[in-house]
Amino acid sequence: AGKAKMARSSACRLKMKHVAAYLLAQLGGNASPSAADVTSILDSVGVEPDSEKLEKLLGSLEGKDLVEVLAAGKAKMAAMPSGGGGGGGGGGD
Repeated sequence: AGKAKMARSSACRLKMKHVAAYLLAQLGGNASPSAADVTSILDSVGVEPDSEKLEKLLGSLEGKDLVEVLAAGKAKMAAMPSGGGGGGGGGGD
């Protein structure tokens, strides 16, 4: 179970690195970063991209306004339940 959790965590970090590189390219003025653009950014910091995940990301963003995508994601996150922890016990006299 521990190895599976580490693998999922590693995959999530790798995907987030693709997203971060994509956003950096856009911030740099590239309205529609390509796989080569994202790969170049990742290579510059010593990260090897996962081409399958990168192509999936680019495909999911193709033709979409990134601001709208981020707003939709934010709305989904706001709708997610987030249970809080119970209050701490009171101190005695």
